[in-house]
Amino acid sequence: MTQSFAAAVEECLQGLLDQIEAQAPDVEADLIDSVLSLRLPDDSEIILNRQAVVEQIWLACSDGPARFDQDASGAWVDARSGQTLPAYLGKILQRRLGQTIELEA
Repeated sequence: MTQSFAAAVEECLQGLLDQIEAQAPDVEADLIDSVLSLRLPDDSEIILNRQAVVEQIWLACSDGPARFDQDASGAWVDARSGQTLPAYLGKILQRRLGQTIELEA
């Protein structure tokens, strides 16, 4: 049996939350109803949320939006850049925080 879209999103976002809390304690992070909110020390925000109608995870921040589809292997991939969600988010956090952040799926 395949994992439902909602369960796959929740698993992905929870995994990201756990890794961010471990690697970047200065980031205030909350996961509520499949919305992962990250408040950075500079008071900027990054929001990731589930878009059930199109079965995507959307990322919104001042760096610009990104939309991630789940591929056949289960990875969440941005069609425009080809980057996975963990890699994409990790690069944003590294740039904003000035420290190494390595997020994995």
